[in-house]
Amino acid sequence: MKNTPKIIFRISLSILVLVGIAWISDIYMPINIKKAYDNETRSFDGKPGAKYWQNSADYNMHIDFDPTSRLISGSEEIVYFNNSPDNLKQIVFQLFPNLYKKGNRRDFEIDPEDMSEGVIITELLLNGEKIDISRTSQSVIFDHTLFALNLNDPLMSGKKIDLNISWHYTLNENSHMRTGVVDSSSFFIAYFSPRIVVYDDIDGWAVSRYMGDAEFYNDFGDYEVSISVPENFVVWATGTLENPEELLRKKYLKRYKEAFTSDSIIHIVNSTESIQNKITKSNTINTWKFQASNVTDFAFALSDHYLWDATSIVVDKETDRRVFIDAAYDKHSLDFYAVNEISREAVEFMSFDMPGIPFPFPKVTVFNGLDEMEYPMMVNNMSERNINATIKVTAHEILHSYLPFYLGINETKYAWMDEGFTSFCEHLFLCEVLSPEEAGFYFLETYKNQAGHALDAPIITLSEFLKRPTYTYNSYPKPAGFFLTLKDLLGDEKFKETIKEFMFRWNGKHPTPYDFFFTLNDASGQNLDWLINPWFFEFGYVDLAIKSVSNNDEKYKVVVEKIGNFPAPLHLKLVYEDGSEEIIKENASVWKDGNTEYLFERSSSKKIIKVELLDPSLLDADISNNIKYFE
Repeated sequence: MKNTPKIIFRISLSILVLVGIAWISDIYMPINIKKAYDNETRSFDGKPGAKYWQNSADYNMHIDFDPTSRLISGSEEIVYFNNSPDNLKQIVFQLFPNLYKKGNRRDFEIDPEDMSEGVIITELLLNGEKIDISRTSQSVIFDHTLFALNLNDPLMSGKKIDLNISWHYTLNENSHMRTGVVDSSSFFIAYFSPRIVVYDDIDGWAVSRYMGDAEFYNDFGDYEVSISVPENFVVWATGTLENPEELLRKKYLKRYKEAFTSDSIIHIVNSTESIQNKITKSNTINTWKFQASNVTDFAFALSDHYLWDATSIVVDKETDRRVFIDAAYDKHSLDFYAVNEISREAVEFMSFDMPGIPFPFPKVTVFNGLDEMEYPMMVNNMSERNINATIKVTAHEILHSYLPFYLGINETKYAWMDEGFTSFCEHLFLCEVLSPEEAGFYFLETYKNQAGHALDAPIITLSEFLKRPTYTYNSYPKPAGFFLTLKDLLGDEKFKETIKEFMFRWNGKHPTPYDFFFTLNDASGQNLDWLINPWFFEFGYVDLAIKSVSNNDEKYKVVVEKIGNFPAPLHLKLVYEDGSEEIIKENASVWKDGNTEYLFERSSSKKIIKVELLDPSLLDADISNNIKYFE
């Protein structure tokens, strides 16, 4: 009898384990992902596992850019840390500019004049020893945008290596896909340097040929980058500018520094000054030095005639930490005159409303380029004709600071994790600064026209294997609609608490969708498999319909039918004969048990003349069946 408490404890523990397994048993898990849970690098409660690890790489780069020839030349030292339990026989790099290499395949057409020889590596040193990088070498393998270095001596678990690479390529001029020439003397430059591919606990080397459409997956690391450009060019980049005193003339340096503590917009360079070529100090070549810690990427931009606005804002009231916010733009881009203020409002919303986590970086720059793309602390946005479109895209791209840059998700596989959540947050911001009617998601209307059609694949389908428009539907409106549905289900406070818990758990790490799903269950205190499964793993769509209405002795009955298989909120608007209205709200849990009909009853002394189904998920595929009138 002395051992009875231990026996009871063990039985209880076994029951808890079994309950935990049952809790998640309805969610399908591929073998390669299940392996990570079996190896305890991830856990079924949604937290990083006891044996979680991830590799990292620190980059020290010097870049020379010639605006006339468009030649980018770089030398970089990479310190790569193998924190995995594996001994690595190979190091794999991405050479993203090889997207423009002659003979390579890509997801879109490019100007033939932009086809090039790609990245030319002129020297590679491994721990100080020169490596043969000729095409006949057994040490290297070139495959599209991938470049693999075979190691004679494996990189052992827990060890690091030093790599030195020198390289160059010519920047694309006419086919601006996230990077390239903006005008004759303005440039946005990204994905420019050889970078080490992620090695993770799911797939090992996460190799994926860059084809131009699917986005990115990078390790976290520290960057020290110096960029040398001719006199009169101003450079904006990921990270903090370390040597402004060496670069800017006194007047502009003073304004630049004022912006770090100013709540007002400081015009560092105005429209008159931008064309006088007297912004930078008189050196034939100026070297701009930037530093960024724990980021997944680095991008930079430059121009010799752009206007420059800046401000700052407190994002953490406990510490009074400020974020520097600036915008660089062409004087003819009329909407960009408002971008600095828009950015300020957006950063404030992100820090205090949704997700409600202080903006995670010391600065953010919005550059007037030719795309709509995000990078850590940098945004490349084109001009818009409509100021509401400017507000939308500015907020959207800055919101990516959380996913994929605060959490290092694999966008190549799961674009919905960042685009869907970002679209949802952007929607909330637009509801606040514009109106709910102007706050739809990107690609929403085109998706609703094809919801439930053959091309409407499950959201969990790997993004890199999808073509547009399915790629865009799965990345933007569908997951954003899920987040609205989840918020409606959990309530504002519990939803925010749950999302923040996921972000805190996985900040600076590489979460998968399963880490997100399991965190939803764990942090919400509910088994949400009934909601997750149809929305992410099944073919389906949202469609609620009013099937019938009846009125017997002032008892009104409304039968709502779930035609589509995605559980969605049920919000009914009752319109009374006297013109008054009432909205009845039921969350998606009314469909939890698999029922396809819901009966709503109401006794009322006032006559109800009409009932209307609202669309809080924004995804109802057929709104023609959402209204009925009482006889």
